[in-house]
Parts: sequence; C-alpha cells; structure tokens
Amino acid sequence: MQEAGLALFKLVQAKSLEPVAVFIGGGNNGGDGLVLAKLLLQAGIKNTVFSLAPTNKFQNEAKLALKDFFKAGGQLYEVTELLDGFKLIVDCMLGNGAKGELRTAFANAVQVINNSGLPVIAADAPTGYDSAAHICNDICIRANETTLFGFPRLDAYAKEGGSAFGKATVANLNYPNELVKQFDEKNYLVTEDAISQLLPKRNEWGDKRTQGTALIIAGSKDMPGAAALCTEAALRSGAGLVTLATTEAIMPVLQTKLSEPVFCSLEDSEKREDDTNYKGNCAGERRGTLQPQHNPTIIKRAEHANAVAIGPGLSTDKETIKAVLELLPQLNTPTVIDADALNAIASLNDNSPTCDSAAIEYLQNMQAPAILTPHVREFARLFGKLPDSFEIPNRLRSIATSTNKVLLLKGAPTYIATPDGNVYVIPVANSGMAKGGSGDVLTGIIVALLAQGIGTAEAAVLGALLHQKAGRIAREQFGAFSMLPSDIIKNLHKAFSL
Repeated sequence: MQEAGLALFKLVQAKSLEPVAVFIGGGNNGGDGLVLAKLLLQAGIKNTVFSLAPTNKFQNEAKLALKDFFKAGGQLYEVTELLDGFKLIVDCMLGNGAKGELRTAFANAVQVINNSGLPVIAADAPTGYDSAAHICNDICIRANETTLFGFPRLDAYAKEGGSAFGKATVANLNYPNELVKQFDEKNYLVTEDAISQLLPKRNEWGDKRTQGTALIIAGSKDMPGAAALCTEAALRSGAGLVTLATTEAIMPVLQTKLSEPVFCSLEDSEKREDDTNYKGNCAGERRGTLQPQHNPTIIKRAEHANAVAIGPGLSTDKETIKAVLELLPQLNTPTVIDADALNAIASLNDNSPTCDSAAIEYLQNMQAPAILTPHVREFARLFGKLPDSFEIPNRLRSIATSTNKVLLLKGAPTYIATPDGNVYVIPVANSGMAKGGSGDVLTGIIVALLAQGIGTAEAAVLGALLHQKAGRIAREQFGAFSMLPSDIIKNLHKAFSL
C-alpha cells in the first residue's frame, strides 16, 4: 500500500495541478488514496480527501493508512456536489476487486466527478468498472489515466475497458518472485521500450545478401497497391534484397511505382490475343492473378530467399486459391501468411466437419516456420468467431501450440501467440491505422525482419511494435482522419531510431 500510494504521489506531483480532490472508499484502494494524501500534505501540495466510508469502516492496512494520514494533519470530508476550484481528481474509491452495480453513494460520487470536467487519475481501476465481469457499468468513471499496481491488466487495454481506464501506466510493486511465478499466466504486455532489445544488429561489412533477402508474393489486377505497400515496407525495414513476384499484367504499374526491388514477372500464359476486347472468357478474367502454373517459378525463387511473404492483394480467384494451397506446403523458408493467402486456407473449412478443423490440419502439415497475420474477420473464417476479449489469449494460445505457428491477431490491442504458449499483448488503439493497406505494411516489415535472421516469435512482436510506433508518429503528423498506410512507411525510419 505504501508503494502504491508513493507511485500515485509521483504521478500527481508530476502533473503540477493543485488543489487535488482525492476520493476514497473504505477498502485497500482507499488506503492507497490515504497514503497519497499524506504524501501530498508532507510535500505541501493542497488536497482534500472526500471519503465515502466512516472512519470505523477502515480495516487492516487501510486503517493503518488512515492513522498515518490523521497523524500528518489530514482530515476527511463528505462528498460535495460541486468541485469548483479543484484542478485534478484522484479516484481511489473502488479498485480491482469491485464488481456489480455501484451503491447509491458511490454512483452519486461518480456522477459528480464525471460532471466536473476535471482530469481524473484512477487507482488500479476506475470506480464503476466491474473487474469480475470485465464491463463498464452504466455509471462509471471515465479516467484520463489509470495507474495499475504491480502488473498490467488486460481490462485496461481491451475494448471493454479501454475507454474507462484511459492511458494506463504500470507501477511496479515488490512482489516476491515465488508469488509472481505462481500466478504467471504466460500473458505479457509489450511496449515500444522493447524495440531496442529485439532489433537485429547490422553487419556493417556485409553485402546486400548478408542483410537478408525477402521474396514477396502479392498483388493482382484489382489490388496492385497491396503489393507496392508490402514491398516498400520491407525495403524500409532493413532487408538487403527484396524480390516482388507478381503477374505480368500489373508489372508495368508496379515497376513505375517502385525502383528498388527485383521483379519476378509471372507470365499470364493463358492469355488470348483478343483479351483486350473479350469480356466473357475465364482465362481473360484470370489475367493479373496468381495461378498454379506460376508455382515452379516461385519455388525456385524461394530457394534463394531468407524469408517469404504471401497474400497481400492476391485475390480470391479459384485458381489463386488453388495455387496458394499447393504452394505453401512446398516452402521451407520462414513465411508470413497474410490476407488472401489466409483466405485460401480458410476456404478449406467450407467442407470440414467443424468451423476450423480443415484449416488447423493444413497448418499442422506445413513444415516451414510461419507467422499468420489475420484481422478479426479473417480469423473468424479460419478458426471460428473470436471469444470475448478476456478469453482471446487462451484461444490464440491453443491454436499456436497445436499448429506450431505464430499467430498475430491484428486489432486493438494486437495479440501475438507463439508455439511455446506465450501470448504477447501490444497496447495499440489507433483508428488512423484502421485503413486498407495498413496490414500490407505490417507484412512487409515482418518479412524483412525474418530475412535478417530474427526468429518468428521475435519478428512478429518487433514487427508489430515498429508498425504501431510508426503509425503513432504518422497520426501525430496527419491526424487519425487523414493519415494513410503509406505515411506509416514514411515514418519507419523514426520507429527504428532509438
């Protein structure tokens, strides 16, 4: 409690806003608030403590904190309906253990706080958030910032709680190691601070092949931009040599747009001389899409690549699906499977006894190390509907361990499950990145990292961190409405900078 209160004090002190209104309940969360208030008094920072519990209701550590607070000259006040003159509110009424609807006194206090328009810091959890059901009650504090004590909590980063918790920070507490191990669920929060630990070291004496070679299989007549975004992102992420394999129908467009990659043109061998005027021929319709006859060329190119990415903008043409399904089992190179390559695998479920059994079996039979990067709808087609946020880690863990593949679920937050049973949560919520093409950029980043020799788990985590950091910077420049996926690529150099 002393450590928690001290963490709150440091946060409040840094805000330089006073006087401070501290709202407390009679439990341990209130005790944290009393430690805070005592430290504020000792530092000469003006504060008023509004208590929703009489003094005889404080028990155990909270009772000791109350005694220390009184000894320091503090007083308790009843909740007022107006908070005029205050600059900051600290919510220490109910914490992590709260559940169910709020009692009347607490509900009234929450409404007073929400109506004040003042910035709010919550301790451990905003009052009104049901930590058992993982939902916000109808009456709930909407904090600007929440300090989480000891460890991160998924509530603060999932869509159910994120809007109530606001910006979440973690205050480390000195829990015994044996206790930490006892409750370790193998779910880990990963932030931008980890980028420096995961970045590969550059070989300053190595040539372009030493820096990693990547093969990207992407694009179709209706989606050439996906191939361009993925390829440029790979080039901006450290790969020494990037080859783009795509059909000859869209090659002129991409060669005009991109200068740096090597191009592998996949010939449209079924084309007719009068295709330009013919609208009903299937072969003509398939020009500009991946076909099974392209696979030998791709396999030969893949033999010289350190990593492969497949899927962005490929289309869901029947022959493309066939080509993807025949190609993937023949690859031995670490592979990023995205977009329409995922849709191809998902098509196997159409005739399977359960919603995901055919896709699971197919992935189990794939020998190459692989990273799957579905968004929510692609995940549903592959593995069935996602469970509630707080069951997502276990569902992803089950798939990753059973298929021996890394699974990166794009969204807010981003989840990455690895075959060893770990699940990493990246706390990103940026609506500016919720635009077509952002996923293609992520695939390009990850395949470049794989090409540089990073393992699949590390490449997935680092790629997602770099992607979200560059996206955050792009949002700061252009705003959520106007930023584009190409702006993420333009800011990758800043994401890599330490």
